[in-house]
Amino acid sequence: ATATHIATKLARHFAGDTPPPAMVARLKTAFLKSGGDLPTVYRALGRDIPFPWRLELHGFRHPCLGRGDQRALGTTTVQPGVTVGMMNQLGQPIWQPGQPIGYDDVAAAWAGPDAIMRRVEAAERFAARAGPVDARALAPTLFPASLSPTTAQGLSRAESPAQALALLLVAPESLRR
Repeated sequence: ATATHIATKLARHFAGDTPPPAMVARLKTAFLKSGGDLPTVYRALGRDIPFPWRLELHGFRHPCLGRGDQRALGTTTVQPGVTVGMMNQLGQPIWQPGQPIGYDDVAAAWAGPDAIMRRVEAAERFAARAGPVDARALAPTLFPASLSPTTAQGLSRAESPAQALALLLVAPESLRR
């Protein structure tokens, strides 16, 4: 059961909510043959990722991946209190998953109306603190091949730079992984 659980969780993280059964089976086999050696399982996972690797949006971003927003803006320092507060608000309190198996790893857990509203509120607060960021210029850099016309139009209609940044942070392109 442990091998199946770990294999499924890893595969979901990289291949979406419904990973290919063959991928899960290979990861499970690697786990069992290696006696549970995780580096061996990670190498098996690496063999499952096609090369050359293509960016495919295959799942809803977990709140813990919000740190990517900070990296996208070039943030080099992190305010621990702000990060902890944001993670609490988004339903993933740091080091407190609330259950032994950790946080849910399927999109349904993070894509409900309440979760989306929390993301919007967090994006607004984040954007208000971000300083002068031109989201209209940043968007094509972050999503060169996948920025939708709808998102581009929404950014162009924003009333302020902070509103444009908040919209970018909750745009479909930003919420997919």
